[in-house]
Amino acid sequence: MLPNPFQKPLPEFKDTDPLKNREIVRELLGPEGVHKYRKILGDTSDPTPKQGKEVSKEELLALAAEARSKTDHLSQDAFRNFFEKHIEDGYDSQIKSLQEINFLETKDGKRGITAIDKKFYEIPSVDAIKDHFRSIPNIRLKMNQGFTRLLIVPFGSSLNSLREKTGELIKKHKQENKLLAEDGTELELNKDEPIYALGAYGNTDKSGTLIYYPERFDRNNHNGRTKTELLSAAAIFPGYHILLIQENPIIPRKGKGTARAGREQIEGGMSPREYLELLKTDPTYSNEQGMTPEDWLTLFATNLNQKNKVINDWQPHGDCSSYLIGSYLPDPHNWVSSDHVPNFSWRRDGKLASMDSHYSGETFENSGATSAVG
Repeated sequence: MLPNPFQKPLPEFKDTDPLKNREIVRELLGPEGVHKYRKILGDTSDPTPKQGKEVSKEELLALAAEARSKTDHLSQDAFRNFFEKHIEDGYDSQIKSLQEINFLETKDGKRGITAIDKKFYEIPSVDAIKDHFRSIPNIRLKMNQGFTRLLIVPFGSSLNSLREKTGELIKKHKQENKLLAEDGTELELNKDEPIYALGAYGNTDKSGTLIYYPERFDRNNHNGRTKTELLSAAAIFPGYHILLIQENPIIPRKGKGTARAGREQIEGGMSPREYLELLKTDPTYSNEQGMTPEDWLTLFATNLNQKNKVINDWQPHGDCSSYLIGSYLPDPHNWVSSDHVPNFSWRRDGKLASMDSHYSGETFENSGATSAVG
C-alpha cells in the first residue's frame, strides 16, 4: 500500500517547555487546540503560553489527535480534490502542448517519443503519474509550497532535436507577435539564431559528455550517469521525466525571495556547487532535485506555447538565468574549460535563448537554480 500523502507528519516536540513548543502547537492544533492547550496551562485569557507548568509530549499528542479527528477528513478530501485536479488538468495541458510543439509522435496509435537508443517510449498515463506523486511522503507539503505545475519531459529525445523544435517555436511566436517577456513586453529576436548553443551542445547527450544527476561536481567522482545509461536502467517512467515545478519559474535575486509554507525560495547569487549541496543537505528542500537541459527546453517550449512568454529573462534584473544542476559537463575536450554546469536563459542582448555553461564554483548575482519534485 502506498503511504498516505494527505496526512501531514507530526513534528517532533523540542521538549516540554510550553514556550519552546508554542509554534508547533499553533501549527499543529489550530485555534481550537491552542485554546485547550492554554486551558491545560491554567490560563484561558492570554494567547501566549505561560512558563511555570510543563506539558508532556503525550498530552500534546492527545490534543493533536482530538483536534485532527474533527478536521482531518475535511482537509484530506479538500487536498485530494486539489491534487487530482492539478494533476489531471496539468496532464491534459501538457499533452496538448507537447503535441502542438512536435515534441511527441504517434506510432501504432500510441503517443510517445523515439529516444536516442532508437526505442519508442509511450507517454505515461495520468493514473501512473498520480500514483507516483502519491508515493512521495511530503507531497502535500510540497504542493502547499507551490509545486503544483506538472511538467512531462520527453527526456529520451535527443537534445539537438528538442533544441531545433524549440527554435522553430520561438520563430513562429515572433511571426505572430507573441514572443513576450514575463511583463508582457514584446521581445526582439535574432531570426537567424533563435537559440545559441555553446559548442557541440546538441550531441553531448549522445556522446556521453553530458552527465545527469551527479552527486557532486567532481569530474573524477561525480557518480552521475549518461543518458544512454539512464535509458537502459530500470525507471519509474522509462524515457521521461515527470516533475512538479512551481507555477512561476522566476528565480528571485538575492534578498528578493519569499517564504511559503516554511520554505524559503531559492535565490540567485550562489554557485552550482552550493545549490547542489543545499538540495542534498537542507531538509527544507527534501525530495527536490535539479533540472536538466531537457527539462528546461520542455519548460521553455510549453510555457511559450501556453502563455506566449519566455523564461529566465534575466537582463531586466527581475529574474535569473538557471543553473541546471541536475546535469554536469566534466569533460573539457569540447568546452572552454572543464568542470562546467549548464546555464540556460533568455538573453535580450543577443535576442535569443541561450544554452551556455558556467564553472561549477563560480557565482553571479544574475544566476540561480530551479528545482523540481520528481
